Amino acid sequence: LLADLSQDLHTKGMKLYVSVPAGNPEFPYRAAGDVADGLVLMNYDEHYSGVGGSPGPIASQDWFTKNLIEAKKVIPLEKLICALANYGYDWPERKKGRLPPGERDAVVSVQDAWLAARDSEAEVNFDGASLNPHITYLDEHDHRHDIWFMDAVTALNEMRAARQLGIRTFALWRLGSEDRSLWKI
Repeated sequence: LLADLSQDLHTKGMKLYVSVPAGNPEFPYRAAGDVADGLVLMNYDEHYSGVGGSPGPIASQDWFTKNLIEAKKVIPLEKLICALANYGYDWPERKKGRLPPGERDAVVSVQDAWLAARDSEAEVNFDGASLNPHITYLDEHDHRHDIWFMDAVTALNEMRAARQLGIRTFALWRLGSEDRSLWKI
């Protein structure tokens, strides 16, 4: 499919960029890189919301860097585009493995995370092990929530690590949910 799509686009003077998962040993990175003009490595969702997800860093620094090191082994450096996260997940506490009625895991913007901290008078903690910010708070029904998110400081740390590995091109997920100060860096 990618080979056919690449050929069709290239004959029309267009380019093909493919978003690829990070850290998946079964994904055909090399084959995709052979036909695409660039591979956007989705280097986030170490922990994710929804079925099978559990609270934790969106992209801890060591996990993030390890994924880039592995990707460089199979993706040509000139085609490797590092996608950074700039959003968060709000995980309500599960009781006996179940969410309280009316609760659900949610994707949140960085602004939403900061507002949740302000409104609940919770502190934003910077986790030293993962280098990701985190908030724990109680909502109006006394349900505990854990919010892990990625802000501009986290993006700067990740970009520095990626640049040390020779990566110069970046993408951002998700526009509209980012820390606005990200654009200054």
